[in-house]
Amino acid sequence: MKRTNTVTHAWLRHMVQAGFLVFCILLGLEFRRFVLSLEAAPGNPIAWRPPAVEAFLPISALMSFVQLVRTGVADRVHPAGLVIFTAALASSFLFKRGFCSWVCPIGTLSEMAHRAGKRLLGRNLRLPVWPDRILRSAKYLLLGFFLYSILRMSPEVLHRFLNGAYNRMADVKMYLFFAQISLTAFVVLAVLTVLSVLVKNFWCRYLCPYGALLGIVSLASPMGWKRDPTLCDGCGRCDRACPNRVRVSTASVVRSEECTACFGCGDVCPREGALRFGAHEAQVSFGARTYAALMVAAFVFVPHLFSALGYWQTEQPPAMFRGLYHMVHQIEHPRGGNLMDMPPVPPEIGRPPER
Repeated sequence: MKRTNTVTHAWLRHMVQAGFLVFCILLGLEFRRFVLSLEAAPGNPIAWRPPAVEAFLPISALMSFVQLVRTGVADRVHPAGLVIFTAALASSFLFKRGFCSWVCPIGTLSEMAHRAGKRLLGRNLRLPVWPDRILRSAKYLLLGFFLYSILRMSPEVLHRFLNGAYNRMADVKMYLFFAQISLTAFVVLAVLTVLSVLVKNFWCRYLCPYGALLGIVSLASPMGWKRDPTLCDGCGRCDRACPNRVRVSTASVVRSEECTACFGCGDVCPREGALRFGAHEAQVSFGARTYAALMVAAFVFVPHLFSALGYWQTEQPPAMFRGLYHMVHQIEHPRGGNLMDMPPVPPEIGRPPER
């Protein structure tokens, strides 16, 4: 029996993606208002800083996560970043990499780019197998570099970095990177955009270390796509529909780290029951509507829950943001050597209460 829900499921995912993308745009505008208020003279009010902007600081969040696992100490500088990062890890373990295809704004923009490329050029470029495998290793090499650099830090060094001036202003420096973009950075972003138009999911497939981490975590997930060979007719539509080139038609259980649970393969399958998403070891399955609800719950309800519990807003007082902002271009990322030599927050700027 042929499925009739293809459009419904595709539009459901696009609606969820659009919702998170619009939220991120509004978040950026609100954060811009906050940064502009820091430029005002002392005595002028400082605009509200939206904590969710910390979602765009995954390296800081990874360091906070490592500190939490090692010492049991939860970071208070960027708590929202740690909550969102942990939610992404947990959802990837429980339900595969849905963050990448349902929530991540970069993933959404990447999809929009390659769809535009297909409309303009008639098709997207598809790299041969070996160049594709070699390029895919880049995101794992980047992930390995970050993990090596962070895991070799002692708890004292981690604490000092997370509470240092650079990390405290990382979100502001990220904003300034784009607001005051250099020619070199602009050219790099332009090249990545062109490549994303030509090659489907170029950034996500080849360069995103965040996606690489979530993919590795998802390998241990008890959930995923299962194929019933007694119902499958071997048409291969699932393989062609997969944006990540996963070979669904030859697997009894799809365990690939590239699977982002986009439901594309299930939507195009012409045989009812041949493909289902659910628990590997039990006859438990659910559809795209339930999956959408789980993604929204993970990245909307969970942050609200932690906000209600008092772990969402930064401990950093607005006055410290303003004080550090006036020296933001002198605050550089520590390079090499002993990270214990990092300069602390200048005492004249003030510090939040110790916990």
